[in-house]
Amino acid sequence: MVAEQLINYMVPPLKKEDDITRAKQWMDEFSVKQLPVIDKQKLLGFISEELLYDSGIMNAAVGEYPLTGESCFVVVGSHYYDILKVKNNHDMEMVAVLDFDENFKGVVLESDVVREFTHTAIVNSDGAIITLKISLNEYSLSEISRIVEMNESIILGTNIRPDKDDPSLIEVVLRINHQSVNQIVTGLSKSGYLVTSSFNAEDNSHNERDRYGLLMKYLNP
Repeated sequence: MVAEQLINYMVPPLKKEDDITRAKQWMDEFSVKQLPVIDKQKLLGFISEELLYDSGIMNAAVGEYPLTGESCFVVVGSHYYDILKVKNNHDMEMVAVLDFDENFKGVVLESDVVREFTHTAIVNSDGAIITLKISLNEYSLSEISRIVEMNESIILGTNIRPDKDDPSLIEVVLRINHQSVNQIVTGLSKSGYLVTSSFNAEDNSHNERDRYGLLMKYLNP
């Protein structure tokens, strides 16, 4: 899924000459805290709810406010992973989408991307979950897949993120197509991988079931 397919046409852009009353009404109507501001189909930036209600700034038109997020955009063919990266870099709830001539096409909300992510195999498929902690230099998905496939299973999806305590490490989340992964965990451990947790739906432990449910709630809000 690319940016052009995720545009939320319910959220309109403001023109720089629009008054703040319209901006406030639209933010309230569409339940957003930012809105894009354009001029002749070119993105000028975003105006925030915080600015509009700042008693120290009393401008008549939105274009007179100090806009932010001028570079908070992706082009129409960008993958939704890139949308999330740009959103996180700018700490925004939406990202503008531009065509290849830099004309404004619309915005993608964070919630739109999350909704799309919940349709991926790592979230939406049945199966167990294994999390590993690995040195970035030693990471090899092909080697991990080989160990999983030796136990007559396959990896349905992966998610990788840096370890918050050690930037040289990464956390790898694996979605496996089988519910019981005890043999896979043993195989990974014997091969030198640090298995930090496994969420096995067939485990009779109430604690494991609770942890599994919490992870699913996190991945599929």
